[in-house]
Amino acid sequence: MKKRILHTIGLFIVLTLVSCSTKKNTAVTRFYHSFTTRYNVYFNGIENYKEQLKEMEEGYEDNFTDLLLMHPAQAYANPKDPQPSGSFDRTIEKCQKAIQLHSIKKRPKRNSKKMSDPKYREYMKRDEYNPFIHNAWRLMGKAQYYKGDFLGAAATFLYISRHFTWMPDLVAESRIWQARCYIAMGWLYEAEDILLKINNEKLPESQNNWFATVNADYLVHKGEYEKAIPFLETAIKSASSKQQRIRMTFLLAQLYAATQNPTKAYQTYGKVIGMNPPYRTEFNARIKQTEVYSGKDISKEVKKLTRMASRDRNKEYLDQIYYAIGNLYLSRKDTLKAMENYRLANQKSTRNGIEKAICQITLGNLYFERRKYVDAQPCYAEAIPQLKEDYPQYDLLSRRSSVLDELVVYAQNVELQDSLQNLAAMSEDDRNKAIQKIIDDLIKKEKEEAEAQQREEYLAQQQGPQFNNDNSAKQNTTILSGDKSWYFYNKPMVSAGKTEFQRIWGSRKLEDDWRRRNKSGFSMSDFAEQSGNSENEDLADNSLPDEENPDSIQSDAADDPHKPEFYLKQIPMTPEAMETSNEVVAEGLFNMGIILKNKLEDYPAAIANFNLLEERFPENPYRLDVYYNMYLMYMRNGDVVTAGIYRDKIRSVFPESPYAQAMADPHYLDNLRRMSTVQDSIYEATYAAYLENDNRTVHGNTTFMKEKYPLSPLMPKFLFLDALAYIGDKQYDHFKAGLKDLLERYPQADVSPMATTMLKGVAQGRQVAEGSGNMRGMIWKARLTNDTTTLANDTAQATFTQDLNAPHVLLLVYATDSVSSNQLLFDVAKHNFTSFVIKDFDLEIMTFNEISMLVVKGFNNFDELSHYRRVLDNSETFRYPPGVRPVMISEDNFKKLLEGYSFEDYFLFLENNPQPTEPYEKR
Repeated sequence: MKKRILHTIGLFIVLTLVSCSTKKNTAVTRFYHSFTTRYNVYFNGIENYKEQLKEMEEGYEDNFTDLLLMHPAQAYANPKDPQPSGSFDRTIEKCQKAIQLHSIKKRPKRNSKKMSDPKYREYMKRDEYNPFIHNAWRLMGKAQYYKGDFLGAAATFLYISRHFTWMPDLVAESRIWQARCYIAMGWLYEAEDILLKINNEKLPESQNNWFATVNADYLVHKGEYEKAIPFLETAIKSASSKQQRIRMTFLLAQLYAATQNPTKAYQTYGKVIGMNPPYRTEFNARIKQTEVYSGKDISKEVKKLTRMASRDRNKEYLDQIYYAIGNLYLSRKDTLKAMENYRLANQKSTRNGIEKAICQITLGNLYFERRKYVDAQPCYAEAIPQLKEDYPQYDLLSRRSSVLDELVVYAQNVELQDSLQNLAAMSEDDRNKAIQKIIDDLIKKEKEEAEAQQREEYLAQQQGPQFNNDNSAKQNTTILSGDKSWYFYNKPMVSAGKTEFQRIWGSRKLEDDWRRRNKSGFSMSDFAEQSGNSENEDLADNSLPDEENPDSIQSDAADDPHKPEFYLKQIPMTPEAMETSNEVVAEGLFNMGIILKNKLEDYPAAIANFNLLEERFPENPYRLDVYYNMYLMYMRNGDVVTAGIYRDKIRSVFPESPYAQAMADPHYLDNLRRMSTVQDSIYEATYAAYLENDNRTVHGNTTFMKEKYPLSPLMPKFLFLDALAYIGDKQYDHFKAGLKDLLERYPQADVSPMATTMLKGVAQGRQVAEGSGNMRGMIWKARLTNDTTTLANDTAQATFTQDLNAPHVLLLVYATDSVSSNQLLFDVAKHNFTSFVIKDFDLEIMTFNEISMLVVKGFNNFDELSHYRRVLDNSETFRYPPGVRPVMISEDNFKKLLEGYSFEDYFLFLENNPQPTEPYEKR
């Protein structure tokens, strides 16, 4: 009897399992798949999801120097931000498994008696009949979002909103999640569209708090902080965890501060402190309170911060504490005390991070406002490498830093030469005493630094190996920037390298042969082919070994800063050396004046430098340029009388100069004023004519500019185009003569390095490319490689192939720095997402010296690529940015380009092998 019962139960189970296939849709199959989804696959996925989300929210190191993120997952949108922890792959895997095994798409058997019921008819139209499977879809979308796959998450939530229409709460929640994904990707217009529609429709009450959370996030990203505040206050109440509630409250305080409500900001930071947050959060909340303190007496706040500085646990944060004290003094207009504390913050800083950078920027701005440019330069130079490119006014600060770098080169040269000349004027005893004091100070400083380093190493060893700071200086810039791109494309690392170079070599002007004293002047001998004579080289080689050579011993002493010889060799003791020193001073004063006038527009300081130059060196070689710049500055200041004095000096002392000839025109001032508005349009027309192979217009416009506006700052560009146009005319002697004239007249122009390279190539026997027009082959053949060792042979014939069935790629090619690579990548990704729901394409930015491109991959043959091109070209939302040239090419031929061939080689191949269907490139 028992066996019969067991057999019956077993048979029932087998029949149940067989009947529970997803190809059947009955009450039993729906119950079975719903039950199995909930308590088997989904359960494992949701548990992993909760665990990983908790790890992410509690373990994330927020960046308190900027607005906090609404959630750590948003850091995935910017690789330079600290990246969160937590892996959601298992959750996604479980959700995909649940959908694959338990989704019921087949409609149930139709009951004709119920077809008159509207609800039943709607039920029969559903796309899904597993009553629990929507939870797997929703969980998968959330996991994709928290993994950083915002595009995949948006697609998942879009699917939910379209295929679960009978669940209005789920649809509303999914659409809000979709907006959140768009916000994370920066697609604010698309997010706004969704949120507005949701707001205008009847939002389910269950989604009010979630809508407030995402709407607050959208408004923060848009910069509308005041509108975001009430939504964020609502969102905080329904935060998913304590850590999220703390994070969002801190953000709320930041928004109050940003909207000029210091009282509410101070109170809200106090709420953060009262929520028992992690110590780092509490510390930063206390620091932020000082920034928004609005009381009349700051002494209590200063004492509070001073007590914090005395605690051992805050030794790592001393820079932030003194920075906060400086902010308090600055808020009360006590600039001297503020600057004193900012300097102290820099001295106490043990971390080259964003906190120190902000302090240096603040101090640098104060120096800059007071025209103490030499003091401001190191502040900017050290801070810029630590800043992200989205930091407020980053471009302005970066430009200012570059200008000050250039200015300080000449200021330090003048200061150094003046000091050396003072030493030269001393008696021998006084000079030796002064030098010995310098050496003693150097030894004392090195000893103090060595002792400090020993203390740091001892403390690091006591704290454990994880605190060992060996090689930290070398690794610091990479860790801080978070940018793993190649060094020369990594702006923070390049800036950091520049700072390190200045530390070793001092400030140097960016130019060739920077270690040579005499670099002025231009000679075609630089472009002559080298024919070395090995027999005449190294004739002065000394036969004595170094250890036995007295000259070698003396040379070693002259290179040791601990020896008097090191300083004596730099002092100008001879008339020739003094003359050279004066030349350096004169050059420095002149260039300082030019930079102060043109790049900083500090006319009083520029005039003072020019006057000092005239006073110290009346016969200096820069007089003509000094007179002209003084004339311009006094005219700008409205002092016509003084400007006239300098105009008369130019016409009397330098009557044959271009300045004097231009000033001879009675309408000179009108021409000068008109030049700034006319020159751009003339140059644009000239450049357009060049691209259209209208070389006669190019030559005519250049001649017109020489006669009418000889002082135009665009004259080097006109001369360059004029020279290039002679290639199309096949007048190569005129081409070379034009480049020589350009380099002799404007050796420091932005186009001069390119002209120099061209002339060197001619001198070395390279042939000028005779392409089909100016657009095709500006000069020679640009190689698509960064590795000069892998260049294809100049005489080798490119072996391109023509295979329409091979995999292809689309190249969107443009001149480096002429197009925003990130914006182009964003626009194409957006186009792909909206135009191709199923098909996915890989996008990659590649840069090769002056050429950059966006590579679109994923085409199995030429026909697929042609279809993609038609959709892209006819898109209503996507437009090719000016300067972007699309090129269709097979993967094999693209590899040929990467091996060192040029686009010119490829275009010539296409001309000789035309496509039977569609052109490979857009003409």
